[in-house]
Amino acid sequence: YQRRVHGESLIRSMEQKYNFSPKIYVQALLSTTGSFIFGYGLTVFNPLQDNVAYQLKWTESNKNMNIGLVTSILALGAAIGAYLSGILASRYGRRLSMIIADILTLVGVFLTLFSSTFVMLLGRVVLGFAIGINTSVVPLYIREISPAQLAGITGCFHQFSISVGILSSLLLGWKTPTESDSDYGTSNYWKLMFAVPIIPSVVRILGLFIVFQNDTPQFLILQGQEAEAESVLQSLYSSQQEAQNQVNLMKQEVSEQSSEITLGALFEQKYLKATLIGITLAWLQQFSGINAVNFYSTKIFSGTFDPKAVISQEVQQTVNLFNALVGVTAVSASLIAILVVEKLGRKSALMIGNFLCLVVLVFLSYFIYAQNFGISKYFVLLHTFAFNISLGPLLSVYLADILPAKGISIGIFTHWICVIIIGFGFPIISSPNVFNTHGGFILFAICCLVGQVFLVLVVKETKGLSLYQSQNLYNDDAKQKDSEN
Repeated sequence: YQRRVHGESLIRSMEQKYNFSPKIYVQALLSTTGSFIFGYGLTVFNPLQDNVAYQLKWTESNKNMNIGLVTSILALGAAIGAYLSGILASRYGRRLSMIIADILTLVGVFLTLFSSTFVMLLGRVVLGFAIGINTSVVPLYIREISPAQLAGITGCFHQFSISVGILSSLLLGWKTPTESDSDYGTSNYWKLMFAVPIIPSVVRILGLFIVFQNDTPQFLILQGQEAEAESVLQSLYSSQQEAQNQVNLMKQEVSEQSSEITLGALFEQKYLKATLIGITLAWLQQFSGINAVNFYSTKIFSGTFDPKAVISQEVQQTVNLFNALVGVTAVSASLIAILVVEKLGRKSALMIGNFLCLVVLVFLSYFIYAQNFGISKYFVLLHTFAFNISLGPLLSVYLADILPAKGISIGIFTHWICVIIIGFGFPIISSPNVFNTHGGFILFAICCLVGQVFLVLVVKETKGLSLYQSQNLYNDDAKQKDSEN
């Protein structure tokens, strides 16, 4: 009882405004170079599809299948990486897990540079594995180095860097040779684009080895390294007393865990509600339709999924322009999210953004059905904006709020399974023989409607809560104990 009262008094003291070092922002941004690789790797193949297909001699009969494989096999690797990331982060630490992800990125990129379909697919799997680790560990790392009042802001750095990665791939895609270029069949530009992730990987490896040589304070406390944890916190906060308060608070949080959390424990009473909410949020994020845009924006803007369709140079220029605008919109919305998330709160921002996605998807479906592709292009941009001010950045923020490391890995694993389903399924359901493109977006709108009910009735606000408070938000036993005392 005394230990709990002491912990609660520390929590109240930490709810006051922190005097923190700008180093927190630098450290959080460095970690998100892995997020950049996520966004870049997910969309880099989009503008390269036709040129790679030509150079690797894909035929009309297997072109669509190979495009689907190259696109979705990265998500398969990411699902595996996300699933195992909780084990890596718990056993080897958050910092070392990111270094492992960077080494795997370098290996994966190297393999994608071969002019062989099989080796390219192998490289995309390895790269995906690294991305899966990043999508789980980076939000966890940021959450554990950030005070409660900063967690929403720094947490949004993850989605911002993803958006920058997407924009970078689309802008670089403008230089991809077209069929009218003399070097269309010989250019190595696609290899240059595949090689870009080498840069952020090397930057983070150097940063973690030279500048940020310690793990997060939370992990150090879990390992019993209290002196090292206090040393790290003193470098992040301007007051030694605040650093000591943080250490004491973390020790209180760790003392509530009788043993290391296993994957099975996530589905027991203490974590079950939070785990199911995390899984549902991951499903909602993907079935809002965002990756249908990321994967197939070229096809949407050209108005056809027909592999035999001939796209004129004028249409291709329009496609390139709107692909770039998608990236610019995503980056702009992610910046807005950083500025407003702590004012609105997680739940309010999620509800507003999801509702906007729902409305936009209904209009988008109608205009595509009416074959008014001129207007539908702008609704794609509106959907991108709505997603990136809410569902995009806040999934990882909320998962890191309510779940331990292995719980985050389950949520992100769900995310990647949904990416795979959409990557393979959207071209099928949007084909003329099934629902067509407008039908695919109607299905996403229905998912957003279900999600809105879920957000209103089930999801709780975590704004301003300490990690201990937010991770016990859905734990009825903890609430009962607190009320009894």
